[in-house]
Amino acid sequence: MQRVSARLALVFGLLLAVAELARNWGDWQWWPFWLVDFVAASLLVVGSLSTLRHHPSGPVWLAGAWGFTSAMFYMSFWSHLERLQEPVQGNLDHGPLTTVIGVMWACTLLGFALSLAAPRHPSA
Repeated sequence: MQRVSARLALVFGLLLAVAELARNWGDWQWWPFWLVDFVAASLLVVGSLSTLRHHPSGPVWLAGAWGFTSAMFYMSFWSHLERLQEPVQGNLDHGPLTTVIGVMWACTLLGFALSLAAPRHPSA
């Protein structure tokens, strides 16, 4: 389960960084709103690589990265859902964007659950 979570984190983290660049290119929001996505993407990649390379703290980083990213998508999903009827202010319509964010949030919950369901090895 842990390796599945780590592979999912690597793909998700890289796609998140690319998606954030594509979404904001030419119309950048206030910097704290996009910086958090790059922090999440970085945490996912670090957690993934350290887990796949069998670093002792890898699973901790992986679970933390998924938890952080899940919390970020939770807030993003509900704030976009609340604004569905407002006029579009960016380069994407709220409806499809909210759907994509919801699917991504579900992926973060799956990754988080898989990282927590990983077998624990007692320390010697």
